[in-house]
Amino acid sequence: MEERIISSRIDKPLHDRMKLHDEINWSAVIRKALIEKIRKTEKEREFDEKKAGEAAKAIDKIRESGVFDKGKSSTMIIREWKDKKK
Repeated sequence: MEERIISSRIDKPLHDRMKLHDEINWSAVIRKALIEKIRKTEKEREFDEKKAGEAAKAIDKIRESGVFDKGKSSTMIIREWKDKKK
């Protein structure tokens, strides 16, 4: 695995507290946190895509039912609304 180096700034009080725990491998802690954040973000994105797909199917079903347009074309509906505004 080819590794890359990243850097980040932290405030002095946090750094001082980290120094009190030299037994902790802070690089490993940060690496694990980054991996978990990426996994969580990707999982949320997958869920959102699935939910969006289900919503799109439901919208298509409603549209096909004609419940809102009563079988009229979009052009006819727009014309009716324009005429009502006059």
